[in-house]
Amino acid sequence: MRPATRDISVVIPYYNRERFVDEAVQSVLAQTLKPLEIIIVNDCSRESSREYLNRYAETCRIVDLSENVGLAGARNAGIRAARGQFIAFLDDDDIWLPQKLEAQRKYMDEHAECAIVHTAAWFFFRDGHEEFFQRFGEGPMTLAEALTNGHWAIIPTILIRTDAIRAVKGFDVEFRECEDRDFIIRCCAAGCRVEGISEPLVRVRRQEQEGLTMDHWRIYRTDLRMCWKHKKYYLQAYGPQGIVNFILEKLQWPSSRTRYVDGAVRRLFRFIKIEYRVKPGYRDPVLSRSRTQPPLISPWPADTTNLAGGNSL
Repeated sequence: MRPATRDISVVIPYYNRERFVDEAVQSVLAQTLKPLEIIIVNDCSRESSREYLNRYAETCRIVDLSENVGLAGARNAGIRAARGQFIAFLDDDDIWLPQKLEAQRKYMDEHAECAIVHTAAWFFFRDGHEEFFQRFGEGPMTLAEALTNGHWAIIPTILIRTDAIRAVKGFDVEFRECEDRDFIIRCCAAGCRVEGISEPLVRVRRQEQEGLTMDHWRIYRTDLRMCWKHKKYYLQAYGPQGIVNFILEKLQWPSSRTRYVDGAVRRLFRFIKIEYRVKPGYRDPVLSRSRTQPPLISPWPADTTNLAGGNSL
């Protein structure tokens, strides 16, 4: 049964992507379940790129930021502006399939205990090929799973209860990359149920992901900062070996794109096996909460200065 009310706020962070944003916005307008509102957060784009958004002045709310704060800060500005009971995020270069919101909203109606529902996705590349992406299984994602690289919820695929995202204070603006993993870890640590739909309902653009080798190492350094921030969760779930496993697991991607380092790392993994083993007696906060217990709710911080930029949350 299709939900009867429009109660979803769609948040689209935007930064100099006028060549892609039309496809993103049109994919929202083409949804079989229309959202309550579409909020485009202009993350201090260049003037010509900002002017391009004027074509959406009648169909979207446009929030202009005075300084560039990155994805985390732009999403937080959208959260602050949102009026819906649910929030869905779409990056300015990705595309939703028409049934995305309807399928997720229906899932929320049927699973009152669920705080976040995400989906599988199609990655599409410059050369035209596509890849199916799904890193989750049945049931809720546990905190122990969220700490590993084998489980992932892609932010443009999620629909989240507004109360739940405000309870965890949105995204951490200290992370220009890896803000998605940090966010999901904090949600699971708060006991929020993060559940997945195996149907791919989002097309994620990978045309500009080639980058430079140094970009991969920069992201790796951010992964290490994220791991250190949540070290107590790694220690609780896996002990010190959990931190070592994550460091080694994430090392494979940047090293595979670096001459000489690649060979050394591959030789290292001939002798080392990455295996996450949960410590005996570990109680995961997601599984410890009752299935009928609603998501953790707390007031949105009165001082929202840091939600768009500045210090960490």
